Amino acid sequence: MKSLFILQLVCCVITAMLALQLVMASLQVRWKVRRYEISRWTLVASMLFSSVHYLLQMVHGLRAQGSDVGATFYILFYTPVAFAITLSIINIESTCNKVRRYCLRSLMAYILIAMVFVIGIFKNNSLHIGNMLYVMLGLFVVSMAYFIFIIRKETKARRQKLMENFGSDLIPYVRYSQSSIILLHFAAGFLPVTILFNILLYNGSLDITLCHLFRSHFHCYGLLHHA
Repeated sequence: MKSLFILQLVCCVITAMLALQLVMASLQVRWKVRRYEISRWTLVASMLFSSVHYLLQMVHGLRAQGSDVGATFYILFYTPVAFAITLSIINIESTCNKVRRYCLRSLMAYILIAMVFVIGIFKNNSLHIGNMLYVMLGLFVVSMAYFIFIIRKETKARRQKLMENFGSDLIPYVRYSQSSIILLHFAAGFLPVTILFNILLYNGSLDITLCHLFRSHFHCYGLLHHA
């Protein structure tokens, strides 16, 4: 249990540091783009929310109560984190109408996950919700697939516009951004598998990897928007 606590502490500190890094980077920008800054603070909120998740895991020993309880709370916390990270991307890439539609669909998906969780608690009279965990996991997989799809769709459209407007001048930034997105997709796609098989080490490391990859991607988009 000592190694479990240490891992959760490390994840808590690193995600909080990533949030602080984004905040400090904002102070160094002289001319700010409103939409980009909204995405920045959305991403900061997701990092802090992830950090709070690990803090609650340490304080209340949720994972120590059982791998199923830990997986349940990973789903409850990772879903809004993934939602916020995706929102910070499409808020830059897409129109306001597309952003609203995305927010509505994501909110409905999370409400369904929360409803399944509540039903499982009342059905089993404990945090061990039994087979309802697999229903939550199924909804989580669908949500992650949607997040990956919408990111891929909007970034592809954005890349085409950049290439049409700037030609080869921004190719290094575009390539770096796209490589970060691809790695982000792999990390996000593998996340449900680690939750299903209760691989705590991979859960924590993937969470940090996902956050770190997108933080780099986000700064790259800042260069594109301030170019």
